[in-house]
Amino acid sequence: MIIWIFLWCVAGGMPALADTESEPPIPVPAAVITLPRGEYALLVEKQTQRFYVYGQEDGVPWMTPVFEAACSTGEAPGPKQVEGDKKTPEGIYFVIDEHLEKDLTPIYGPRAFPTDYPHLLDRQQGKTGYAIWIHGTDKPLKAMDTNGCVALENKDVRRLSGYVTRLVTPVIIQQTIQYADPRDLAKWKADLTGFVNQWIQAHLTGTTEDYQAFYLPEFPPKSREWKAWEVHRQKAVDSGTPFQIQTSGMGIYRHEDMFVVTMDVELSQGAKHLLLGRRRLFVQIRNNMETAETFRIAGDEFQDSAQPWSALGILAAGSEYLLEAR
Repeated sequence: MIIWIFLWCVAGGMPALADTESEPPIPVPAAVITLPRGEYALLVEKQTQRFYVYGQEDGVPWMTPVFEAACSTGEAPGPKQVEGDKKTPEGIYFVIDEHLEKDLTPIYGPRAFPTDYPHLLDRQQGKTGYAIWIHGTDKPLKAMDTNGCVALENKDVRRLSGYVTRLVTPVIIQQTIQYADPRDLAKWKADLTGFVNQWIQAHLTGTTEDYQAFYLPEFPPKSREWKAWEVHRQKAVDSGTPFQIQTSGMGIYRHEDMFVVTMDVELSQGAKHLLLGRRRLFVQIRNNMETAETFRIAGDEFQDSAQPWSALGILAAGSEYLLEAR
């Protein structure tokens, strides 16, 4: 019996202790919790004046750096507050366009990528300014030498075209980039994905109170628009074909105590489908003495909407359109 056990272990029946532990993955930027498949994240570190592109290769469970380059940010230190302060904003933004050399004046070099500063929360906080771009230059690159934009060498800004998708690619600007073990970020991904799934379900089956509970009390959704959606939702149920909401292409990012969740949202009723656009949630961590750590939505918008409607208003309008569609 002893000989049989010895031979079984030697043959591989019992794994060696070294095989039970794998090498820890390299640290990754803590601000990037998950990226949509095949997409990249742009990171700017103001302290070192460095610019990074991160992506996730097939078969690799965590992000890896694609390239890095020198950059120049605003000549005044600190996060942007008002128009003309010559500061670069800090936080999570998104590329909203790409301008080619033929459309630019020489000071912007061969490419320019406008960002969406000021976003919804910036405007709520009274921040002003506009035209915060990532662009090239017509002069030698110098640290902290812009009016608030992020400037790159022309050879580097040309490379960005292959890594940028409008409204999907995040631009994460921080004074100092923090790094984390990607296995730790996996928990945030699971928790926030679960939160979003419960929020989606509240759209489909919840009451006004159920839905409002996902939002901060100081930023409640408009009850009038919820009622319009609720009326259309009930009509769909009564017809025997209730609405469904599908999400895809989710990205989750973090700056300080604020998470940004973006996703494509599609509303459907049976065989009828309507892509509403790319919805963005600003999700804050809230703690108090009575409850454990919770998430609450501080802002909610469709990034690509040309309409001055709230996100819930767009959902209500989309549901009315599907009910009337033949």
